[in-house]
Parts: sequence; structure tokens; C-alpha cells
Amino acid sequence: MDVAELLPNLSPASLLEALMLVCFGIAWPVATLRMLVRRRAEGQGRAFTAIILCGYAAGASAKLAAAAGIDLDAVEPVFWLYVINLASVAINLALQWHYRRRPPRPDAAAAPAPMPSAR
Repeated sequence: MDVAELLPNLSPASLLEALMLVCFGIAWPVATLRMLVRRRAEGQGRAFTAIILCGYAAGASAKLAAAAGIDLDAVEPVFWLYVINLASVAINLALQWHYRRRPPRPDAAAAPAPMPSAR
């Protein structure tokens, strides 16, 4: 199925929902990449991420329930954005769990500034 074929079938509400999911969907891989580079889960709350994960699961379930008894071709295309975001957040949560025991790095802002040399 071509993207051009999908767009005329989407309502304005579905288009806005898709835009929201795309925006959130960009943020999670960026956060995951940053965590992989730093090898730390600083500033990432596992409880918060788990709540977001549940929200995406609920959204995807709502789309499936709306198409109950119908094949997957009848599921709104927005459903697949929920699935992608759900997977991205699940990966992020798994990395948070993996890095949970690493101590936070010392804050560079808390370190005293070097004294200027007297000449």
C-alpha cells in the first residue's frame, strides 16, 4: 500500500494523532542513542518510562479494538506508529534497567573552576 493511498483515507484527527506520534517517536530514539553513547541512564526515570510504555500499549490496543473482527488491513495506519513507538520506548526502558547500577557521573558544574595563573 502506497503512502499516497493512505492519506486521503485519514481523518484530520488521525493526521494530527499521527503527527503527535511522529514527534514523540523521534524523541525516544534520540534519548536511547544518548543513553547508549553515555552508557548511563542519567535523568531517565524507569517509572515514567513504564507509564509512557503503558500509554502506547493502550493506544495501540484502542486501535485494534476499533477494528475488532476485521483483518489488519482495516486497522488505522496510525496503529503502526503506536507499535514503532512502543518498541522504541521498550528498548529505552530495557537500557535504563541495564544501566541502573552505574553510578552517576560527577557533575561538571559542581567541580570548582580552575584558578587563573598569576603572572
